[in-house]
Amino acid sequence: MSGLEARAILEAELRRELFGPLGDEPTGKPVDCTGGTITFANAEESRGQFHDAATKEEILTIGTPLSRYGIGVLYSGGAVGGTTIGPTGATEGNDVDLTGVPGVATSEDDPDGPPVEIKGLLRHDEADSDDFDLTDANSFKPSAMAMSFQCRVPVGGALRIRVSGAHYEKLIVHIPGVSKPVDWWRRRPFTLIGSVSGSVLRDETYQLKIVPTEPEGDAPGITPTTRVFSRPVPGVDDPELRLVTVAVVNNVTGTGPSSALFQMGFTVTAEGLVIEPYPDVELPDRDDEEQSIDLLYRNKRTYAIGHGCAAEWSGGAGSPVPFVTAVALPAYEVASLTPNVYRTDDQGNYLLDAEGQQQAITVSMKELADGTDEGKQQVETVLRLYGEWIAARTSEIDDLPERFRPAAARHMKLAGDALKRMQEGWALVGSDPTATRAFRWANEAMLYQQVRSNFPLREVERGRDAVLRVKGNHPRPDIPTGRGTWRPFQIAFILASLPELVDPTRKTRSFVDLIFFPTGGGKTEAYLGACSISLLARRLRNPDDAGTDTLMRYTLRLLTAQQFLRAASLVCVLEDIRDSNEDSLGPSPFGIGIWLGGSSTPNSWKKAVDVLGKLRRNPHEQNLFLLLRCPWCGAQMGTKPKGRGGQDVIGYEQAGQKVILRCVDSQCRYSRRAGLPIHVVDEDIYAVRPSIVIGTVDKFAMMAWRPEARNLFGFNPRGEREVSPPNLIIQDELHLISGPLGSMVGLYEPVIDELCTDHRGEAPIPPKIIASTATIRRYEDQIKGLFGREDVALFPPHGLEEGRSFFAEPARLPSGELEPGRRYLGIMSASLGSTQTVQTRVAAATLQGATKLPEDNRDGYWTNLNFLNSLRELGNTVSLLESDVPDYLTGLVRRDGIDPRWPNRTMELTSRRRSDEIPKAIEQLQVRYMPGQERQDAIDICLASNIIEVGVDIDRLGLMTIVGQPKTTAQYIQVSGRVGRRADVSPGLVITIYGAAKPRDRSHYERFRTYHQQLYAQVEPTSVTPFATPVLRRALHAAAVAYVRQVSPKDLPPYPFPAHEFDDAIELLRERAPNRRQE
Repeated sequence: MSGLEARAILEAELRRELFGPLGDEPTGKPVDCTGGTITFANAEESRGQFHDAATKEEILTIGTPLSRYGIGVLYSGGAVGGTTIGPTGATEGNDVDLTGVPGVATSEDDPDGPPVEIKGLLRHDEADSDDFDLTDANSFKPSAMAMSFQCRVPVGGALRIRVSGAHYEKLIVHIPGVSKPVDWWRRRPFTLIGSVSGSVLRDETYQLKIVPTEPEGDAPGITPTTRVFSRPVPGVDDPELRLVTVAVVNNVTGTGPSSALFQMGFTVTAEGLVIEPYPDVELPDRDDEEQSIDLLYRNKRTYAIGHGCAAEWSGGAGSPVPFVTAVALPAYEVASLTPNVYRTDDQGNYLLDAEGQQQAITVSMKELADGTDEGKQQVETVLRLYGEWIAARTSEIDDLPERFRPAAARHMKLAGDALKRMQEGWALVGSDPTATRAFRWANEAMLYQQVRSNFPLREVERGRDAVLRVKGNHPRPDIPTGRGTWRPFQIAFILASLPELVDPTRKTRSFVDLIFFPTGGGKTEAYLGACSISLLARRLRNPDDAGTDTLMRYTLRLLTAQQFLRAASLVCVLEDIRDSNEDSLGPSPFGIGIWLGGSSTPNSWKKAVDVLGKLRRNPHEQNLFLLLRCPWCGAQMGTKPKGRGGQDVIGYEQAGQKVILRCVDSQCRYSRRAGLPIHVVDEDIYAVRPSIVIGTVDKFAMMAWRPEARNLFGFNPRGEREVSPPNLIIQDELHLISGPLGSMVGLYEPVIDELCTDHRGEAPIPPKIIASTATIRRYEDQIKGLFGREDVALFPPHGLEEGRSFFAEPARLPSGELEPGRRYLGIMSASLGSTQTVQTRVAAATLQGATKLPEDNRDGYWTNLNFLNSLRELGNTVSLLESDVPDYLTGLVRRDGIDPRWPNRTMELTSRRRSDEIPKAIEQLQVRYMPGQERQDAIDICLASNIIEVGVDIDRLGLMTIVGQPKTTAQYIQVSGRVGRRADVSPGLVITIYGAAKPRDRSHYERFRTYHQQLYAQVEPTSVTPFATPVLRRALHAAAVAYVRQVSPKDLPPYPFPAHEFDDAIELLRERAPNRRQE
């Protein structure tokens, strides 16, 4: 079975549990329901599941339909008089005045009173005629659902409305041994067909018309009322254009399951009419970014909006659609993007290899490292194809509507500028000896970094002689298939940024390069390649210029630790290259340091020695040394339990009053006395000045307290420049540097920028800045506020359509069809009473649904990764897993006779876990479902907070539940991007549970299709205001002191006050905020 089929089965199980039958094969045994009574001969016959022998429809034997289903339910609403709608408010935006809809409050029965503005179609009892509270309007037990769309209504034609649903009839069941009859419920589906003529839509404006409907097949016992409301489009003088709202209302008198409707939905089809894109809000002045978004998403328009439900449609691409559908359980599949570029023929068809796979265009690191003609040809192929792509897209601009052409021309100019930078970089590689050698060695370093960081962990065991030995043979750095290649966008970015890295005096040095690429595309490899060139070029310019060259900054300690381990392999390879080329690269070793808070790493040698001793004695002591494997050979490091208490500490050795990291494999080049070139103690980092320093952004605030930090910027104890400052600043996950954190970081940034600027030459040389993100808006404003740089180069530049930039395209199968993407499923139920109830049912359905899959397909969907927006919600979910979910599963055993899968293996992945526990937790998540084994070690449910937003790359995960709409769209994209990495094996299924009482959640649910088809356009602009008055009051003094502390003599006494240096600091900050009034 394919992964796509497995996902469909899991989704179907979820729909059956929450929504109702899907119309497939009947479940259970047939039983004769004639006369509405069933009599069994004995109690044994009554056990199990049943369906109606005549209709094949389900029979609920336990509970009522209202206790079984909570989505797609319309409760009875009673009849309310008055159907005339006045124009007041109808032209005010997109809200609908539907006075007279049963189940919706009106202004009493006064036909002359003002209409009630509603923003939903749920039952309520009271409303203020001037304003309507959303929470009350969308309260418990909805009795109506509606959908609005824009329609062009020429003379003739009609809208055809098809309403589908079901109601449940009570069956009286007699079971021997049971004192009184038992109630069962038989499903009775129905379909109603109605039509509204174009003349009614055009002429009877602001009239809420009842649409006559006829049953398709047998007449149902109860029927909903269908109504339509038509009005002109606000601000449009076109008599044919109408905003139309269709509402389906359950106005049956009565209460209880027999008067409710289930599995409700309806479809509106245009017959002789045209359903056009829903009108957007037209802003008078749209800036360049908004114009770009309009261009990129011009083929992904909104065609309908739900009220109390969601809306879906097919087709579109900017053109009219034939029909729109109101659904209770919306789904949308976001196409997967691939960073691969494939060879095609003249017709655009893929060229396939002997195995029937697309021929990807790659660039071999080995060929570039060796400087072969093959490597040169590969690079030139990428540049040539990109140039041809730009020419082809440019020729399409004239075919676009006039309003899109300025943005399209701007995009192509930026693409041309990027190509020019790539070509300049490639020309420099061929002509400049420093660039040539730095480029070739960087390729060699990245090649063997890929190989060595993927060596399997080689465990250490204690032999009978009590000596620790590494299992297995020392690995050889052979290049496996699929490794050692650059994706086109990676090598293109490296070439574009190379001139400024090799020649710091270039005018474009001040440009900020922003890598904007989807999660999982390879951004880290791209900027690590640039980092390698920067380190090597610095040593080639001056072999004695040893000092910190690159600052890598992150916001989350999980991401920081992960990238540290990844970059450690690169530094080990670079050091090996330096050791073999000491004449060119100098005698000082390359190294890497991690600069974190005291809860993550030792901040002093004294603490390091103390932690080492505690690790040997106490198995529960936190490991602050972080390194768990040798980055060169894969040998185990860290702790290992031993008999009679205590534990072995592997790879951490005390040397006097210091602790060094040394591989225990005697064949490893880093088992020598000096050990690994890796530094985790602050005092060590200040003394050694590692080539790369990785830290969290908040750690840089320590500059105000630690004068020793000056060493990282090349200053000696007297405050004089001794070596070059850092050449490169890498800011990963730029979108996280926003809000209060971004503003505080932005206030320290002028100080860091100045400390990293070299003033020894004729002109100051600022640091090169590279940032990366997968989700961002208003990036120019953010970078200006954060770094004070005016020029930003987005890479890769946009094309003419979202997801198509030559370097990134929708992933396709060899046949040309789209690969399975990440499928989002939206769940909102006011009927079930609380979000916790929905969570319980979703958890139970996904737990059991995975057991319905063939064993070979279970792994990706066996672990349900849950994302919670707060630790409070996470705590509530822990309680659900301990109590409510097992109780619900027990009910399923009784109801369906299933073999329950209990949530026995659950885990938490949050900031509450210690730093050394997080890598172990990620290892647990990587444990796979093993077919054929009775006992499984794979995690059942993982509860996570925003710690998983970045840095959790586990390709086996295919299932996620998001509880509540995350705070930002960027977070939603990043979090949901943790699953579905292997689309060919387990394409992602993301279940989003919306809170019915939360207006923001409801809005996302009702516009589910619009939101998900334009995800990246929905990203909220980030805000960075470092010179706002509250920020200045809070941290201006600290930023100024940080500067004074670093440039003054190390032993500067508190008195006299260093007025001159302090004035310099204030002037430095004032220059970054030139428009602020001097105070």
